Formats: sequence, C-alpha cells, structure tokens
Amino acid sequence: MLVGGLSDAQRRAVALARKLVRDELRRALPPFDWRLPSIRRRDVTPGARVEPVDLLDVGAAERDLGGWDFALVVTAADLRARFRPFALGTPSQALGVAVLSVARLDPSLRDATPDPDRLADRISTLALHELGHLNGLGHRDDPDDLMHDVRAAADLDGMRTYSAPEIEELTDELADVADPRMEERSGAQRLGSAAFTVRTLWSERADVGDAVRQIRPWRFPFQFSKLTTAAVSTLVILVMTAEAWDLGTRQPVGLVLTLSAAVLVIASVYLVRKQRLMVHRRSRRRSEQRVVAEASVLLAVGIGMATTYALLFVSTLALAGLLFDRAILEGWAATLGESIATGHIVVFASFVATIGLAVGALGASFEEQTYFRHVALVDEET
Repeated sequence: MLVGGLSDAQRRAVALARKLVRDELRRALPPFDWRLPSIRRRDVTPGARVEPVDLLDVGAAERDLGGWDFALVVTAADLRARFRPFALGTPSQALGVAVLSVARLDPSLRDATPDPDRLADRISTLALHELGHLNGLGHRDDPDDLMHDVRAAADLDGMRTYSAPEIEELTDELADVADPRMEERSGAQRLGSAAFTVRTLWSERADVGDAVRQIRPWRFPFQFSKLTTAAVSTLVILVMTAEAWDLGTRQPVGLVLTLSAAVLVIASVYLVRKQRLMVHRRSRRRSEQRVVAEASVLLAVGIGMATTYALLFVSTLALAGLLFDRAILEGWAATLGESIATGHIVVFASFVATIGLAVGALGASFEEQTYFRHVALVDEET
C-alpha cells in the first residue's frame, strides 16, 4: 500500500484501515498469507484533483520493485473522473493496481464531528472492494456485499463481507496468483526473451483475458471521438468518390486481407506507443506481471481497433446497398473489366475499412493522452 499527501489524522485512519483489511482477508481467505506493507511516497502529493493514471504508474512501478502481487495507492487528492460525477477509486486489473482517494470519505465533510473509526472503516471497505475488482469480481446488487456498486461514500458503511460464491472465486484466482511466477520457476533464467514471453502468455492466458474484459475495448469507437470522427470522415469521402470505387474493387482479395491485418497491428502498436500506455515500466527486468500487463493492454487496443474496423466495414456495405444501384457502381468502377458483383463490394468495404482505420489511428493519436490512458487502463470509476 502506497500512501501520500495525507494529513496526520488520515494517516492514522489508513493505518487502522490496513489492520481491518488484513483481518478481513485472513478471516475470509485463510489459506493465504496476507502481508500489507505500507510505503510513504512523497510524489503522491495532495492537491485539488489528480489524474488516476498518474498514480497507477506510481503504483505499478512500486509493485514491480517490491515484487508485490497487487498495489493500492491511497491519496488525499480528489480523483478526476471521466464518466461519473466523481470517483472514490479506480482499479486497473491489467496493472494489478488500484487508486483510492480519501477526499470524499471523511464523515466530517457532512458532519462537524470527526469520526476516525468510521473513516478507517470506509477506507478498508473501499480497499476490499477494489481488491475484488483486481481479481475479476463484478458488482452485486446486495447492499451488504463488499462488491456492491458504490454510488456514494455512505454506501460503504453498509458493505461488510464477500458472499460465499465470491470467496470461492477469489480463492481460485488467488491460488493462481500465489503460484511461483514464471521468473521464479526452475529453468526460467535460461529462456530467451521470446520463449519467456510465449510461455508466460500461455500460462497466464486466463488472466490476460480477464484484464481485457475489464477494459471493455469494444467501447473504444464510442469513447474516442477523434478516432471515430477521422475514420467516419474517411469512409464518407471514399464511398462518395468514383475513383475510390474504381481502385478498391480492383484489388485482389489476398492483398486487401493482408493490408487489413497489417494496418490493424501497426495502428495498435502505434497507439500504445504514442499514448504511452506502458510508460510505467522503468525496469527492463523480465517478469510475469510485466508480460501480462503489456499483453493485456496491447490486446485491448487491438480489439478496440478491430471493432472500429468492423464498424467501418459494415457501414460501407450498408451505404453501398442503400444509396447505389449496380448501374452507378459499374459506371464508377469503369476499369474493372467485368460486371460488379457482391464480392467486389465486399472487397471495396474491406479496402475502405482499412484506409479508415489507418486515418482513425492518426486521429486517435491526438486524443488527450491522460484521457486515452484513462479509458485504456482504468476498469471503472468506483
């Protein structure tokens, strides 16, 4: 647990909260040895509002350095929320880190009387809630459940325990976490980088899949306006241009498919680097956690780009069917040398989707970096 920017009273509350968290985890999940070291970081500073992704970077770096399974960053600053009025916490399963803010948890914000025990209870409840998210748990409707969807700080007061199914799910997940990591296994040091990465991804494929599902990358086209605007503008221009039809319908199927795959990969890697989605990595030491985190982020961005490609492809087919008859298309595809068929239209749709995706990736590179990283790394705003 990393703490920073806290007052003396808040630090005392966090210390008590650590004990409450440890006691609850030992009670609910006794097979595991729970240790919650606390480190004070002076770069986790107070302020009116901070970007959660900046603190996720701090937590990920400290987690790698300490060899921890998870890291919780506790700050007194308010977290900047992008999709809700405010955020009490922001988990990132891909990074194994969650950020918690005490800015809205102190009962004295609404009452004149300080209540340090209640503040500690809220911090511990929020920490247990985020730990559940880091291990793949979703929300529950029961207001007594630790995984109840938090809408206000007062909701934390009634959340007490994990349910029996959640404990079973956590036990299975944590048993996998507690296994020796790839770098700790016999013979791992003799593996080359490529072999180490492949073996890690195969062994931890379920964790990669869970992290990607938490990111929900299929929402990217609806969350990144510059990506969508650039891609759709390209589609409209190409669909309404005779020369584009003439060029696109003549392309060999194999060439278009190869170009589509290449653009998808290049666009994904370009955005990961351009938006610095892996900037938290300071050490080049090989580790299972690092491989899983980087693979999860890259795969999520790839799925987001693939979703954009699919939307462009379907939209092109729809527009072609709604707006143009075969006579117009054959006039536009003048050098095709044969009657235009459904196969030619499908090839053209792939051609348009490929060009649109490339331009869309350039547009996405102009998205505010902290916003892009927030969408790609933060699973939810608690």
